[in-house]
Amino acid sequence: MEVGLGLIISASVIYLLLGSIHIGLILLTNSFEPRSSELLALNKTTSPIITDQTTLWAGGVGFHLSHSFGLLIFGAFYLAIVLESPALISTSLFFSSALIIAPVAYLLLSIKYWFITPTIGLALSCIGYIAGLVLVST
Repeated sequence: MEVGLGLIISASVIYLLLGSIHIGLILLTNSFEPRSSELLALNKTTSPIITDQTTLWAGGVGFHLSHSFGLLIFGAFYLAIVLESPALISTSLFFSSALIIAPVAYLLLSIKYWFITPTIGLALSCIGYIAGLVLVST
């Protein structure tokens, strides 16, 4: 297998792992709960201004899960492309552009809003996607 495709596969696997771990942490642990039990209680009973049909807590869980699914879908999508039709990576402006834009966007979000563990994983994945694209396009 070509090195560039291997890098894209590795980067996709990182996305799949990050998304899966994030889902597990949300659904199976209290890792994303605030340290203050009073704040948790307020989040579970307070609605945002936009609607009273949800709470800040439920909305946060939903946002975290949808974020995780985005990582899973992106990773699975590019893994499938590399395994089934790798020429699309280098011949399609759309697929090659998305391979750079989405990982860079996730990395910038991670640097600004999240913490070091996902930032390291996203940085490695971003490097893998970009280096892989460069190698398959040359």
